[in-house]
Amino acid sequence: MAGSPALSIVIAVEDGAANVPAWLDAVNGVGCDVEVLFGCAGSIPDQLSCASVTAFSCPRTALVPLLWSEGILRARGNAVALTTSQFVPDPRWLARLAKVDLKRWVGVGGAIDNDPQSSPMNWAVFFLRYSAFMPPLKAGETVEIAADNAVYDRAAVLAHPDLLADGFWEPSFHRRFRAAGAKLALDPELLVIYRGTLTPRDFAWRRYLHGRAYGIERAERAGLARNAGLLLSSPFVTPLLLARTLSRISRRSHYRTSLARALPLLARFTLAWNVGEASGYALVLAKRIQGGVSRFRRRHAQ
Repeated sequence: MAGSPALSIVIAVEDGAANVPAWLDAVNGVGCDVEVLFGCAGSIPDQLSCASVTAFSCPRTALVPLLWSEGILRARGNAVALTTSQFVPDPRWLARLAKVDLKRWVGVGGAIDNDPQSSPMNWAVFFLRYSAFMPPLKAGETVEIAADNAVYDRAAVLAHPDLLADGFWEPSFHRRFRAAGAKLALDPELLVIYRGTLTPRDFAWRRYLHGRAYGIERAERAGLARNAGLLLSSPFVTPLLLARTLSRISRRSHYRTSLARALPLLARFTLAWNVGEASGYALVLAKRIQGGVSRFRRRHAQ
């Protein structure tokens, strides 16, 4: 369509309205070839109602993947970049987005670092969620990227409306992309900084919901016996996830002091995911035992 932007940026505001001014400063003055959309869980923050950006509201209980999918559907750009208001962008972020080659890659993800002045709570969230994408990263082809700092070929995403109906849960899309021969890449210079605003209780609940959504999706792809096996083996998830996270951090010595402070909360949040994942397996298994095969919806992970 004539006049359509080349790039759409979708910023999910599930929480973290305190970081919205930093995002508005970052996108201030973007040209007509870039559009910026803020998807808000609940009411739209006052800062957005007065800004020259597009803001839309979803139910207060909407998780980030739903805010992203709604933004993708509203977007007009050929490329769509995704992130959340739990981050602030590196000063070079926008310029780097413009250089991404989506003719070669279906999606390109960047690096995620943490604010050095963060609390133990934010270090725990950072280590748990983003340790796989901590700098330094090697540029080039990869299996996974974090949608919290990524840009995709929007047409490739829209080609899977069945997945998008549940929200943009990136592992499901990445699996489809790989099956079709499309490739993902990492660009270490595409950088955002985590500056979270969640409380421990809120984040633990969201970890539970995301874990349950993951468990439901994984169980639905498995047969009955495999589903039962996943549930029986679920007590091992917490130590495995912790071991994987600790292994990543151990290779980056400058994070070790922060890890010691964050470890108790890191264990708590990992357990919350584990309980949610196990409950997802149990929900699907119970439905199958009762003779039902209908698919659970993950839009709100309920």
